[in-house]
Amino acid sequence: MNPKRIVPAVATSAFGLLLLAALALPYWLGREAEKNYHAILDQLSRGNWLLFTGKNYQRGWFSSTAETIVHQPDIPFEIVARHRISHGPFPWDRILEGDWRLVPVQARISSEVFVAEAQTGKPLAFPPLTADTTFQLNGDGVVHVEMPPVKQTTARNQTIDWRGLSGDLTFDREWKKFLLDVRMPALSITAPEQQANMGLSGLRLHSDMHEGVAGYFFGEGALTVDQIDFGGGAGHVVLRGLEISSSARPAADNVNMALRYKLDDILSAQGHLGPGELVIEVRQLDAASLVKFKNAIDTLSRAKLPPPQAALILAGKGLTLLGELSKKNPELEITRLSFKTPDGEISGKGKFVLNGRQRDIAHNPMQLLSALSGRFEMSFPEPVLKRMLTPTIRRDIETFRQSGALSPGDLAQLDPQAMAGIVDRVFPQYLARNEFTRLLVKDKDVYKLEVSFRQGQLLINGQPWHMPARVALSP
Repeated sequence: MNPKRIVPAVATSAFGLLLLAALALPYWLGREAEKNYHAILDQLSRGNWLLFTGKNYQRGWFSSTAETIVHQPDIPFEIVARHRISHGPFPWDRILEGDWRLVPVQARISSEVFVAEAQTGKPLAFPPLTADTTFQLNGDGVVHVEMPPVKQTTARNQTIDWRGLSGDLTFDREWKKFLLDVRMPALSITAPEQQANMGLSGLRLHSDMHEGVAGYFFGEGALTVDQIDFGGGAGHVVLRGLEISSSARPAADNVNMALRYKLDDILSAQGHLGPGELVIEVRQLDAASLVKFKNAIDTLSRAKLPPPQAALILAGKGLTLLGELSKKNPELEITRLSFKTPDGEISGKGKFVLNGRQRDIAHNPMQLLSALSGRFEMSFPEPVLKRMLTPTIRRDIETFRQSGALSPGDLAQLDPQAMAGIVDRVFPQYLARNEFTRLLVKDKDVYKLEVSFRQGQLLINGQPWHMPARVALSP
């Protein structure tokens, strides 16, 4: 055989094999994309109270199309997502359109998502959300979503100014690790005729979660908002620096959680309040029991039971969960409670423990009281309480005026200084009559309230508490 003919023949055969592989790979990856699509929908429906249904999957050689319906029977609308799926390793349909991203992938998916009426499928007046999803060769994925700005006026002459939304989600091939970031610049609703305005700016949502012990998802998340304002005129209120964050950490086969609520300040015509912060830590929660409860609730939500029956089953499962959790002696501690005002700082702290190791709370709920122990304490500066009771004192003075008990001359003398003097004089009486402040005990320059559970008893400031008896007698 002539060697000069062998080399071109081998080269031609290799080129043919490469060409065949290049043509076969998109078809094979298209089949894999379809299998993954249905597997993902099935997984989402199993672990969610929403139902994810795939429709109209049309698989081609280089690309496919599909439609996903997200709905819940008790909600009058549904979410519709229409997808164009470009098969890997090189999405030829996109390359022919000028998209020259040549990094090999399993698939790229362009989606349009909109809200529609459940019965007719007609889109509602919301801007559609677009999503671009990429599945890497190793099965990991990344999603980028965008919702365009919109400004419109409603039939009630309300102007809605929505500045759009964007977000990114990354996940691994087993759907056990998720990283989510969502950003919304601003939303405002103005109604000049009603003086009822509302605005929100600088919203960000972050979540970093991964599956751990017993299938429970650990990690952290936070929702932050730069500013929220509502109302109009003298009733205009501004909240700044709102943050709600949480974390879940593994501790052997348990979960330790922390919740944090933070607000920089509140601005209104009455003045400035803040900052404020509340931190709650919950420890020693059994991870397997929490996952079991979640799965039971998901199953219950899809059972379409009558509301009374569903509520009864939910109460029973909640009691069972409480009994299972109590075996690990879970703790709830308020490590920080602080809210600053111009008149001083309101503060608090406390810790409660549920010791159910020697009790069967699931079958005997009355044992819950004896299993719970702990105390919570709050402190209020005296000026804060005076400011809180001043409106009640003013209302009583107005009642005296209307009844004729105060003369016009008496009313003319009620300047701010005189009013402050009246509040100082009658403060002890109003303090003792108010349903809340009468429970407070003075300690130097602050008033304190201590609530504790001990041996099945509820104690207020160390004394057994009994609900006041109120009997209304008919004439």
